[in-house]
Amino acid sequence: MMKELKQRIIKKISENIINIGNSNPKLGNPDFTWRMCEQGYWVAGFYIGELWLSYLLTGDQKFANQACMRKGFFKNTLNDPELINHDIGFLFSLSSVADYKMTGDKDARNLGIKAADALRSMYQCHGKFLQAWPLTNINVENRNEQAAGRMLIDSFENLALLFWAHQETGIQSYYDVAFSHALTAVEHLIREDGSTFHTFKFEVATQKPIKGETLQGHSDESCWSRGQSWAIHGLSQIYRYTQDDRFLVAAQKIIKYAIANLNEKYLCPWDYTAPIDARGEIIDSSATAIMAAGLAAWIPFDKKNSALYRDIATKMVDSLTENCALFDNDKAQ
Repeated sequence: MMKELKQRIIKKISENIINIGNSNPKLGNPDFTWRMCEQGYWVAGFYIGELWLSYLLTGDQKFANQACMRKGFFKNTLNDPELINHDIGFLFSLSSVADYKMTGDKDARNLGIKAADALRSMYQCHGKFLQAWPLTNINVENRNEQAAGRMLIDSFENLALLFWAHQETGIQSYYDVAFSHALTAVEHLIREDGSTFHTFKFEVATQKPIKGETLQGHSDESCWSRGQSWAIHGLSQIYRYTQDDRFLVAAQKIIKYAIANLNEKYLCPWDYTAPIDARGEIIDSSATAIMAAGLAAWIPFDKKNSALYRDIATKMVDSLTENCALFDNDKAQ
């Protein structure tokens, strides 16, 4: 069944090439078309990542060609200081680093290293964390009011870029910054019961820790499921590079919480502790897919729980396919 599912996904990606062109999908519209990313937007790496994965699985050059069409978009992102933020990892691990790993392209490698330099520059030495956003003139989504002294749970996923840069160059500071931030994130973003905060706030001048907040979940005390999933998957990458058992223990704790709070269909509600109102339960298919990928990524490293992770991940993918996929919707791009 998994082989058939991969084939259906790759077929859909292939069919969408003509619809998407050289743009990068951002959000789905109500009419099942795409809204595209503006320059530097944090999700722009996901589609190019799908193209590189499709190339890896099929060897079909058209997918690599489509991915390479987007190099200019990513180069331009690094040329604008206002677009540099902690999501550089999302953008460049799935584009330039993937390109280099699969094709050996030296320009892609150099762009990946340049991106790692930009991400490393966000490190706050006193607080030992990567600041989420700089203060800019753009101020998208009121980020200037939230930017200074803030760390996000998404950053678990961004650290692989720094660890990769360390492997490629031997420059120790890439590793040290990523490792230090990872420890800070585990300490402040993961609660004792295994749930997580979306963000953590530090005092701007001294960078002393203040409090956890959940900007995209139901409340500061709740648990936003997509953030939980970012942590599950991101910690698998951190552990792969470091082999430090503190990250394994942290992952086991948040995985246990997430599994216990999946719904009866093995799908993630948008917030694990949000009350269900008259609209009914709101499902986050992205959180579900990320968590399933994270569980699969942990299978080689957590032998004690590998059978459980495989079982739950399989059930989550099956449920996503049954309840959320749009393969049979003729209008859906």
